[in-house]
Amino acid sequence: MGVLFQVLVVSILTASLYMIWRILFSCWISPAGAYLKLKKNGFGGPTPNFPLGNHKEIKNISRKAAAAAAAASSTNITTFSSPGTSEISNDIHSSVFPYFSQWQKSHGKVFIYWLGTEPFLYIADPEFLKQMSSGVMGKSWGKPEVFKHDREPMFGNGLVMVEGDEWVRHRHVITPAFSPANLKAMSSLMVESTTKMLDKWAALINSGSQEIDVEREITATAGEIIAKTSFGISCENGSKVFEKLRAMQITLFKSNRYVGVPFSKLVFPGKTMEAKKLGKEIDALLLTIVTARKNSNEGCGQKDLLGLLLQENGVDGRLGKKLTTRELVDECKTFFFGGHETTALALSWTLLLLAMHPEWQNQLREEIREVTGDKEIDFTKLAGLKKVRC
Repeated sequence: MGVLFQVLVVSILTASLYMIWRILFSCWISPAGAYLKLKKNGFGGPTPNFPLGNHKEIKNISRKAAAAAAAASSTNITTFSSPGTSEISNDIHSSVFPYFSQWQKSHGKVFIYWLGTEPFLYIADPEFLKQMSSGVMGKSWGKPEVFKHDREPMFGNGLVMVEGDEWVRHRHVITPAFSPANLKAMSSLMVESTTKMLDKWAALINSGSQEIDVEREITATAGEIIAKTSFGISCENGSKVFEKLRAMQITLFKSNRYVGVPFSKLVFPGKTMEAKKLGKEIDALLLTIVTARKNSNEGCGQKDLLGLLLQENGVDGRLGKKLTTRELVDECKTFFFGGHETTALALSWTLLLLAMHPEWQNQLREEIREVTGDKEIDFTKLAGLKKVRC
């Protein structure tokens, strides 16, 4: 009995020591070794404090920048401005990423920063980027595992996350859906939603309202357009998916999350669990939509993105490149996020720049009048809008 007890104690101590070693290795020894090796090879950057990396410094710099921006806004500045100033500025870098801006001044245009125990390379030097990617076709750079795991509820195994041959297979199925001919067929839906938004703005202005939340309106309209063009006008679940994806996006990109810190999902489970819950709800909605369309006689004949994707998937299925239902769901999530986010941000920023430069507005209006006359704009006339396209 005494021998058995001793064996048990030794086993527990051995297992405990092994766990402690693994934690020490993962949280401090391994990243510290990588940091020293990178530094020896000429990659400078802010000094990390493992296991948090540069998270603490990021939060401190962001907090100071937010305080400076709040002080500037107290002077009734309602437009984009640099932290601590009342001047409208194009310096979005120092406002959105104040820590990158500060580090760039201290460490140059190429440096390493750390999210937890994961190193990331910051590049603001086009020539360095050109040299680094010159042989990219013969290399597999891969995608950061930390982000693949962290963003899994949003993208699953969609095109954004897969690599190598899997990326080629997904891309082969998806690309035909975004051909010019297919996009042209959807242009009327885009015009319809945009016209509705502009009519709403006109009504607000005529009623005496002095303020319109342009970013929110454009984001909502972009979401409506992507819902229509992805799943058709009659799909009520489209707006539900969009709302939940927006909520998930806000949750996953919260600045107080410790991405890259070992065991952070166990220590700070709140946001992770919330994102996973939203991910499951979105998957359930999209699975219902995709399954119903696959089982429908007309499901693959509809000319929205899902219909085109199902149609192409049927062709590629005969070629051995078919996407599974799970992969189709993940690609639908990619449509939603990529479709509304990039468009909404680009349009919001463009409108801000136009507000700063009324002379540009006059030039664009004149060009639109010359190209379209008194008629409504359509897809075929977009090529004639040279200045707008710039």
